[in-house]
Amino acid sequence: TVLNEDGKLKGYNTDMIGFLDPIKKKNLTIKDSQVLLLGAGGAARAIVTAMVKEKASKITIVNRTMENANKLAEFAKKIGGNADTVSIQEANKLIADYKFIINSTSIGMRNEPSPISTENISKDSIVYDIVYQPINTDLIKKSKENGATIIYGYEMLLSQAACSFEIWHKMEAPYDVMKKTLLGGA
Repeated sequence: TVLNEDGKLKGYNTDMIGFLDPIKKKNLTIKDSQVLLLGAGGAARAIVTAMVKEKASKITIVNRTMENANKLAEFAKKIGGNADTVSIQEANKLIADYKFIINSTSIGMRNEPSPISTENISKDSIVYDIVYQPINTDLIKKSKENGATIIYGYEMLLSQAACSFEIWHKMEAPYDVMKKTLLGGA
């Protein structure tokens, strides 16, 4: 988000706020939670920062390019977090150990199958897929069937949009109107 203040451009990153806001709105606690993070791109970096800030006990990163996963884990450690990396096969075996399961990859945008096995996702799991189109990715659908708490990608997008609105207009965003418009109800 870029704001023009008297001819000077000021940039804001709304990823972390946008990511955390839906978690807070659902009164979910990150502190002391184990987190499984799929992906190691730009959004994943903001998510790691948010999870460290909120004191997650451990962040496990899975990425098809292990070098990128390792770099992100090193970044997490540098900012005070506890992080490691595992293969997708290892993550599938350990998935029941994680409270938060977060997909920050683009997998799901084209109706691809879930990037991880959902077999051991349960009602104790919180599944957050930042993909916002389609709303119900394969990961979301299967996790919902297993009784997991779901956070949709559109919730992050909406929170980022609300944050940008507030930066630009210096007033509270009309969140409900924005949500209705985003979801096609306006």
